[in-house]
Amino acid sequence: MPTRHHHTLDIIKHNRAVIKVDYFASDSKRELLLLLKRSGAVSLDDAEEATGLARTTLREHFSQLERDGLVARTTHRDGPGRPSLRFQLTPEGQALFPSRDGALLRRLLSYLDEHGAQDLLRTFFEEFWNERLREFRHRLSVATGDEASRSVRVLDEFLSEQGFMPEIEVGDDGITIRECNCPFPEAVRHTRLPCQLEAQFFERIFSEEIGRVSYIPDGSPACTYQFPEARETPC
Repeated sequence: MPTRHHHTLDIIKHNRAVIKVDYFASDSKRELLLLLKRSGAVSLDDAEEATGLARTTLREHFSQLERDGLVARTTHRDGPGRPSLRFQLTPEGQALFPSRDGALLRRLLSYLDEHGAQDLLRTFFEEFWNERLREFRHRLSVATGDEASRSVRVLDEFLSEQGFMPEIEVGDDGITIRECNCPFPEAVRHTRLPCQLEAQFFERIFSEEIGRVSYIPDGSPACTYQFPEARETPC
């Protein structure tokens, strides 16, 4: 039977798409998030005054937002005495709010093309994937556990952190990597270079030629790669 690996962080990130909607459908949590966005950092006193919610309710809400990685605690010192506790949005909390980064990236890529900078674009994406290859190899070198499970676990964790929502199956006939999310769709709409270099990334890890059997830009729900033989230790 094939072994399927789902990294816990990946599941959390996947569910966070639902959490994002739920928070903004909850009046009290939505009010807290908007307060943090506008104020930067707030104390319990600030939140109580601004929302009218009870301190016990606020503590419960902040604890839940912290568990889901949307809010972090910090301290602030106004003068002598103990610093006061504050709450602020994390980068993931900031990501709940509208952003035009995708449109800006699309315009930047078009600008580089229009001004004959295709070589610079290729160099950028090549270095992007080279950095990730170096990081993966470093993590693999310091990971613990038996070789077979360690390599798959490290790859699964690494791809999850990069936002690919991976599912990795290891069977007698090889390894299948299914990526359920493309973390840079705007770049891929403009150029398939990231996809080509991602395939090379996997080939350099496993020292094997790969087959891509499904592709998100072609309408598939996932990009799927297959390696004909499972290797014990990616390099």
